[in-house]
Amino acid sequence: MTVDVSVQLTYTVTWRGISDGLKIQMRHSPVGRWCHRIMWVLGAFLAFAIAATVLSRGIGAVDASTWSAFLAICLLLAGVRRLTALRVLGYARHLGEHRVTVDASGIRTVTERHTQETGRQFYGRCIEGRRVFVLLTPDASRTGVMILPKHGLKAPQDSDRLRELITSHLTTA
Repeated sequence: MTVDVSVQLTYTVTWRGISDGLKIQMRHSPVGRWCHRIMWVLGAFLAFAIAATVLSRGIGAVDASTWSAFLAICLLLAGVRRLTALRVLGYARHLGEHRVTVDASGIRTVTERHTQETGRQFYGRCIEGRRVFVLLTPDASRTGVMILPKHGLKAPQDSDRLRELITSHLTTA
């Protein structure tokens, strides 16, 4: 029988950590995957329409509204996650330094302006990225997310302990 040991993270939230976490959430969320696919299909359709118009009638036949719609879709594909991460970063920086304790009872987050305790049953899945651990809620859309950056760990072996501690107590998704 293994003894549960707490793992502590102390970190200041970074844009990269939030962006990585949101990227992982989008890949593992049905809603995120569908939104991404719809934007790609719409962008491909507009690109095809522009190419067909240019080939059949020349470049002058494509009006400014078509070009602006195509540009907007390209920017949305490239920038939605980045802009969302930027907005979340503003809120996270307002909270200050994060001190997170993960143990057998759950996850406790303490900042300069906020304290939160989350029980084990709240999260159903953990996905590990290169820089972050992302905890997702077990609901159908997986909208609830907690991002735990690895740079907040005190020692490299804490990453293995955190992984084991989180996965051993997750509810079934």
